[in-house]
Amino acid sequence: MAATAALWLTAACTRDLSTAAVPAAENPQLAPATPEVPSAAAQPTAPSTSVTAPAAPSAAGSCANGARFVEDLTVPDGSVFTPGETFDKRWAVRNDGSCDWGPDYRLVPIGENPFDAGSEIALYPARAGVIGEWQIDLRAPDEPGDYLGRWRARAPDGTLFGDEVYVIIVVQLPTATPGPTPSATSSP
Repeated sequence: MAATAALWLTAACTRDLSTAAVPAAENPQLAPATPEVPSAAAQPTAPSTSVTAPAAPSAAGSCANGARFVEDLTVPDGSVFTPGETFDKRWAVRNDGSCDWGPDYRLVPIGENPFDAGSEIALYPARAGVIGEWQIDLRAPDEPGDYLGRWRARAPDGTLFGDEVYVIIVVQLPTATPGPTPSATSSP
């Protein structure tokens, strides 16, 4: 029985990072412009106090995609499961690009996927600069062993972007719990 896979971006748990400082080297849109050299005849002017918001990316694709792993929220690496057991894996991930994730964005497995999670999962919309929660419902493989599953975000044009997210689990057969030992009874 294949497990149903779902990915959720939890808006209630998001934090807007659009006002956070980003070094210019990491974001070319914030790189300083070449300064103008004033002419000798130029008159000094008072500094401007208005702030101009950055232009929104055009629909022509001039934005950059990004996804940065923040932390595992469930299922720490090395968690133990029984064969076929279902579990819920969640990661906190920041949309650190300048593109908003729309309905055509996907989370896709990288390499072999032993968890019956499907070939792709809709990456629910997220604004640039927001930390969200990705969730996948998984099923542990039927055979004992160590297992790794990896995923990355895919843009509508098919390019993979951002950090990989992964899960590492150990599948073990359940151990028998010893029952009460029969005690010897003496016969009269």
